[in-house]
Amino acid sequence: MWSDKYKIFHELLQATMKEREFTLSPIYIEQSVFDSELYKDKKKHAWDSSLIKVNAILDSLNNEPGPYLLFTDIDIVVKPTVYNNIKQYMDEDQTIVFLEEGDHLNIGFMLMKVCPEVVNFWTSVKNNILYTPGLDQDYVNTLIPLYKSKWAKFHNQQFTCSNTWDGTTKFSVLQVLSSCLGKEYDFVEKVFEIAQHIDMNDYMKYFPPDLIPYIYKFQEILMESHQEVSSAVNS
Repeated sequence: MWSDKYKIFHELLQATMKEREFTLSPIYIEQSVFDSELYKDKKKHAWDSSLIKVNAILDSLNNEPGPYLLFTDIDIVVKPTVYNNIKQYMDEDQTIVFLEEGDHLNIGFMLMKVCPEVVNFWTSVKNNILYTPGLDQDYVNTLIPLYKSKWAKFHNQQFTCSNTWDGTTKFSVLQVLSSCLGKEYDFVEKVFEIAQHIDMNDYMKYFPPDLIPYIYKFQEILMESHQEVSSAVNS
């Protein structure tokens, strides 16, 4: 999924997800939809109570002929090794495969079989959010133990999260997470993280102009953090 503000990540994914086995199907959503649904309560996760992703997943499953689809967040780093490393899960007839982030499942990059069981699972996630508003990922973790079909977790270093990666293993996909400092800082932090793995010079023309001041503010936060760590070590 992408919106105008996230065009920098959209262009990056279009340029890097080039394996011939994949057909990219970007899901464009008006920026106003994200602005109205996300970051509504500073005390909660930005995506709390939102159905944007769950609805997009269900639409994709209902419109994709199959047999499998990858549903991914837009702010990921991909290497040209994805297909070879997901093929084993399709050969095993897994119906859903998730990222593993610490002690829970992350839904930023998922392999899903197009079948009724998977549609029913996500319908259940949606119904739970409608009945008791909460975070889609939390409900996935709550409901997956009840799921009767085959599911699995990706190798947690081949398909990894920025807070799970060991820093040395060659990955196929890196899900870039943020420190939840606020939506402007979250955006900038993800660009900073991706820039550690991919040359972003060709994509900075898509960077939202209104967020440019936050680049410098985030750099100040990083410097202060490094100084605190250095002081703690020296003491």
